[in-house]
Amino acid sequence: MAAKLIGRPVHTQAIYDLGPFQMQWLMTELDPKAENHIGEAIFRNDGTLEYLKTFRLSAAQCRRAYLLMQLAESQWDLDRCAEKNNCTKHQFIYRMENAGFGYLLHQHVLDAARSEQRKRM
Repeated sequence: MAAKLIGRPVHTQAIYDLGPFQMQWLMTELDPKAENHIGEAIFRNDGTLEYLKTFRLSAAQCRRAYLLMQLAESQWDLDRCAEKNNCTKHQFIYRMENAGFGYLLHQHVLDAARSEQRKRM
């Protein structure tokens, strides 16, 4: 079942240490043409894998995760993130709202982005 997971680049982050064990969060690179997974693993100090649980992400979940990663890499600066994604700040905000992240932004920011989007149509 993990055939499409093995051999793929995986981002990991240690999240908890307990004695001889370490829990890590993991996520495959978000490739829209491949199966993508997110999950957790528990390793023994000698590197032995004791537990692995992953969840396959849907295409929509991959797009949402990608947006959040882009924001995190831009230090949550909307202007910087929009520039990195070759769009305007309002276009990026509109994209975030469409992905279901409108609740992260103040209403006046959303209203300005919607207004700008209506002007473009």
